[in-house]
Amino acid sequence: MGQFDSKSCLKESNMPPDMIQFAIRVVSQVVEQHRHYGKGGQSQNTGAYLYDDQKICDDINRAFLSQYGGRWFCVAGPHAVFPELPRPTKFIYFEHSTGWGYGSQKYRIFIYSYDQYAPSASAPPPAYAQKVPFS
Repeated sequence: MGQFDSKSCLKESNMPPDMIQFAIRVVSQVVEQHRHYGKGGQSQNTGAYLYDDQKICDDINRAFLSQYGGRWFCVAGPHAVFPELPRPTKFIYFEHSTGWGYGSQKYRIFIYSYDQYAPSASAPPPAYAQKVPFS
């Protein structure tokens, strides 16, 4: 239950198989790096995992940008939703149950790109586009 096994948490994808495998590796590494068990102030010491949503999204975006270029987006958190249909041209969705019974919640991660080959009106800053060790 504790480890974030992104392969078993995969709920939906329209990506090619090699991109799915890359996403599974990146999400597993990034989530393990940016979640902590029961750390925080007394009010947060609930015995549950605490996720740093922003750091998770930033690292996932860096990895996808480094590997595939284009424009990538990530939304993560217990309240994250992606109601848009049809799905973007590259889309993957992970969902992890963070507990059982009362007080349990789901942690969701959506990664997507509408068109990775379209010209971008604004390029990411150079520091954001640098290589990360997820390949």
